[in-house]
Amino acid sequence: MKEKLFQLLVVLLSLFTTTKILAQEPSALTHLLLQKKLITQKEADSLLQLSVLHQKENSESRNFSIGLEFRPRFEYRDGYKQLRSETSEPAYFASQRSRLIFSYEQAKFKFHTSIQDLRVWGQYGQTSTSGSLNVFEAYAETEISEHLSIKLGRQKVELDNGRIFSAANWSQAGRAHDGINFIYNNNKIHSEFITAFNQTSEHIFETNFAPTTFSNYKMLAIHYLKAKLDKHFSISTINSADGYESKTNSKTMHTRGTSGGRIEFERGNLYLTLSGYYQYGQLQTGTKISAYYFQPEIQWKANKLTSRLGAEIMSGNNAEKPSEVSKSFVPLYGVAWKFMGNMDYFTSFPTDVKNGGLINPYAHLIYDVNKKLSLRSDFHLFYLENKVKNSSNQTINSYLGFENDLSIKYKCNNFITADLGISYMTPKKSMETLKDGNSSKTPVWTYLMITFKPELFTSKK
Repeated sequence: MKEKLFQLLVVLLSLFTTTKILAQEPSALTHLLLQKKLITQKEADSLLQLSVLHQKENSESRNFSIGLEFRPRFEYRDGYKQLRSETSEPAYFASQRSRLIFSYEQAKFKFHTSIQDLRVWGQYGQTSTSGSLNVFEAYAETEISEHLSIKLGRQKVELDNGRIFSAANWSQAGRAHDGINFIYNNNKIHSEFITAFNQTSEHIFETNFAPTTFSNYKMLAIHYLKAKLDKHFSISTINSADGYESKTNSKTMHTRGTSGGRIEFERGNLYLTLSGYYQYGQLQTGTKISAYYFQPEIQWKANKLTSRLGAEIMSGNNAEKPSEVSKSFVPLYGVAWKFMGNMDYFTSFPTDVKNGGLINPYAHLIYDVNKKLSLRSDFHLFYLENKVKNSSNQTINSYLGFENDLSIKYKCNNFITADLGISYMTPKKSMETLKDGNSSKTPVWTYLMITFKPELFTSKK
C-alpha cells in the first residue's frame, strides 16, 4: 500500500510540475494512471479538468515591460577614418543615443518597439523644436506552431557573427530592416527566412523605388540556417539576394546573390572556425560580380585569458588587368567596426580600398580581471588583396599599415557599463592612395562610452 501511494505521489508531482508534458499529452498520462489502477475514472476526470484550467491560465498570462538605454559617448578624433594632414586639427565632441523600449508578451504573441533619439550635444540648440526622434524597431511576432513563428515589421537582423547581417550596435543609429521573418527553432536547428520589399511612399500605380536621400535595396530575401551536428560541431549557412532598381530603367532590377556559411568546432578551451562566402549576380550599376570572402580563426581560453588568431580575406579587382566583371566583395549589411579595426578605415566596400580587396590578419587578447573588469587589445595588419594604382598610374605597395585597439570594459552593476578605448595606427605610404593625408603622422582616436540599460517597469499577470 505504501509503495502504491509513493508511486501515485511521484506521478502527481510530475503531472503538476511538468507543464510541457501536460500541454502535449494530458490524456495519455491519465490513461496510464488508470491502466495501473492508481486512480479511479472520477479522479482522472478531475486531473484532466485541472490540466485544462492550468493551460488556460498560462495562455492568458501577460507580461509588459519598459526598458531604457541611454548611451552618451565622448570622442577625440585625430586620424579616425582618414589620415591626418599638415593642417588638420583634432575633433572632439559628445554624441548620445536614447532608447525607450516597450515589450508586451502573452501566449503565442509578442509586440516590441524601440523609440530612439540621436544627437550630438549642441546640435539642435537650446530652444530648437527640431530633433532626431524615430522608431528603431517596431514588430509583432506570433506563434504559428510549437516551433514556427512569424515576425512582421521593423526589426534587427543579426545572423551568425554579424559580418554579413548585423544590427551595427556600435553605431549610435544602429541598423534595422522593414520586413517579414519566418523563424523555425528546435533543439538542433534554427532557421530564419526573411523577406522585404521597399517603397519610398504610397503609390497609385507602379512600384518605382529610387530614393534620393539614401541608398537602400528594393527587394531582399535571406535564408539562414544553423544546425548543431553533435556536441562539438555545428554548421551555418546564409543565402541572400538583394535587388536594386536600375537608375535608368525602372523596369530593370539588378540582383546580387551572396551564398556561404560557417563550420565551427568547439571542445573544452579550443574553438576553431572557418567561414566563406561567394558573391554573384549584378551590382546596382548592372556590372556583373564574382567575388569571395574567407575567415579562418582559432581561439583558446586559458583561465582568464582569451586569445584569438585569424584573418579576413576579401577579394578585389586587379588594376593592372581591368575586367568587365567586379571581383570586389561587399560584406552586405554587416558590421565592420569589430572586425577590421576600431578606427573604421575600412567600412565602405569597395570604396575604402579602391576596389582592391583587403587581407586583414588579426590577433585579439581579452583578459577578464574579474566579473566586472575586462581588458582587451586587438592587433590588425592591413594588406590589399589585389593591385591598386595611385594618381600617377603606379601600382602601390600592398602593405597598408598596422593598427592596435586597446579597450577597458567595466561593469559597474547590472545596468551600467563603462567602456574606454584608445586606438592608434602606423600607416604606410600606400595608405595615402586610399585615405588622403600624410602617412608620417600617427592617427589616434579615443573614446569613453557609458551605457545605462535599466528595466524601468515590469508587470506580470
